[in-house]
Amino acid sequence: MEVADRPQVIQVTYPCQVEAAPNGVRVDEVYVYRRDYAVTSEPLRYGFDVASP
Repeated sequence: MEVADRPQVIQVTYPCQVEAAPNGVRVDEVYVYRRDYAVTSEPLRYGFDVASP
């Protein structure tokens, strides 16, 4: 994935299929990745934040 700038956090959402959901209702999985500050040169590295909801 290419990311513009040098964000501290990247949030990625993924749509989930929901059975028998009313019209207009949707559910997304949310993944949060935080920048690894131990990496100081390009390319930057991000790690999955297990504490994200």
